[in-house]
Amino acid sequence: MRICILYFIIAHHSLGFAQQIAPLPIEIKKTVDDYIQKGNESEKIKEYNQASFYFHQAGNTYWTYGHLGNAIDLFKKSLEMTEHLSNLNGISVLCTKIGLLYTETKNFDNSLVYFLKSLDIARKMNRKPEIVSSLLNISSSYCEIEKYNESIPFLVEAEALSKDIGDTRYLRNCYSLMTRVYDKVGDREKSTQYFNLFVAITKKIQQEEVSKKESEARLMVDKANSKVLEVESIKEATEQELKEKKLELNEKQINLSKVEQISREQQMQIDLLNKERELQIAIIRQQRLMRNIYLGIIFAVLFISGLTYFGYKKIKKSNVLLNSKNIEISFQKDEIEKQAEELRELNALKDKIFSIISHDLRSPLFSLITMLNLAKEGHFSIEEQNLILSELSKNVEYNTELLENLLKWASSQMIDGSMNPLIFDIYGTVANKINLYEETASQKGIKLINSVTLNTKVLADKDMIELVMRNLITNAIKYSKNGDFVEVSSKTEEDTVTICVADNGMGIPEEVIEKLFGKHVFSTRGTLNEKGTGLGLILCRDFIQMNGGRIWVESESNKGCKFFFTLPAKQLLDSI
Repeated sequence: MRICILYFIIAHHSLGFAQQIAPLPIEIKKTVDDYIQKGNESEKIKEYNQASFYFHQAGNTYWTYGHLGNAIDLFKKSLEMTEHLSNLNGISVLCTKIGLLYTETKNFDNSLVYFLKSLDIARKMNRKPEIVSSLLNISSSYCEIEKYNESIPFLVEAEALSKDIGDTRYLRNCYSLMTRVYDKVGDREKSTQYFNLFVAITKKIQQEEVSKKESEARLMVDKANSKVLEVESIKEATEQELKEKKLELNEKQINLSKVEQISREQQMQIDLLNKERELQIAIIRQQRLMRNIYLGIIFAVLFISGLTYFGYKKIKKSNVLLNSKNIEISFQKDEIEKQAEELRELNALKDKIFSIISHDLRSPLFSLITMLNLAKEGHFSIEEQNLILSELSKNVEYNTELLENLLKWASSQMIDGSMNPLIFDIYGTVANKINLYEETASQKGIKLINSVTLNTKVLADKDMIELVMRNLITNAIKYSKNGDFVEVSSKTEEDTVTICVADNGMGIPEEVIEKLFGKHVFSTRGTLNEKGTGLGLILCRDFIQMNGGRIWVESESNKGCKFFFTLPAKQLLDSI
């Protein structure tokens, strides 16, 4: 199990991402109190394993909601129970978590105590990844209290172990800290040396991640091509089956005509025999002539009526069968035309994917490689390198977002695409996305507002709805200018929750609104010439429909716009 590196948490707080501590929601508070009660009961009967588990769960919950002091106390209680069991792995994990919490509260002396204890246990278990993690945590803590020389031995050991286990991400973290440490102690040469190593290994990691996502995208395209071939094969088989059924129907019609001809010939033979018999009866028994004539006439009428009736039934049955076949042929023809239309749409969408991959993805990557090579050759100063790294980070974020949209879209088009609907609070999802993009909006002078009602429960696939919120919020930021706002609000009805993402930006022309949720992909530039792929709104439309909702937009040019979508409310599940 990988453990979060301490200095990332410190960097996170130094950038101003810390949130104001809010009281626990009522349901969460009940759950935490239940964990603590069960932990105390288990401790009384010396069930230390269960007690450690319950205190650990309660501590994790407090940590999640920012109650760091409560989290520290509960983790210490869990550590006490784990020490009764002599569980080295559990002790190591809990020491690391307590150290991280003390770091968040700026109590670096206490954090060092627990990080050193975690390092000692990791050495006893001979787990090199945990050793490296603890070494980096200790080094970062020394840096925070400006004891840079004391952090160097730990960093040197962490670098050697990272190379030994082949972990590039740990090695990148080592180089980052070494750059900082040697800069602080005045060794500019080593600081520059480790900075160059940090840039090189960062580039390698980013290239590996991009290559992995490109491979996944190619796999999705191959699956789409297989689906196209399968549809073509079904079409050919259906056409062949139609030809065979048509030949079979023609053959049955010919056989029916032959049967009718034979019936007429047999009737003629029967009539002739009857007349011969009547003549013989008239010669032999003249006194019974009239009776025999009446009997013959009655027999002939009944026989002809029977033949006529059965012939009519056969013809009627044949007509019914013929009409049934015609209806079946018409239905199959419609199905073939529908499959052909779907095939054309799939081909068009496949071409659009190739276009996006070849242009929107490849061009930024080539630009990234060029800028990194120039930086590697020393064409830029340190200040220029910092600016370039910031710009390269934006390019990588754009490429990552593009690849994620492509993979999500391709996954939604697969026949075996699955959903995982569950009940969750959409207020938390909106808050998470607003926190994520708050700095981007602030750079453009845009204010983000979360007006969603707290504890608004919906029934949907959470990953899909998070992607919808991300695309709608980033679109609103993209088309807003300095001084504008972006507000997310909610409205709950009997069995439906309606979410609105509103802005007072540049708005959308009426002729563009008609195209937004269509089958064709297109995009426009933002207020600061931001680019996009056009896949975002298609994903929003598909994911909302898959979750049983609908999506629409209301807008006027230069007056902002409002995107609405609906989701089933929690009450809908209660009524099932």
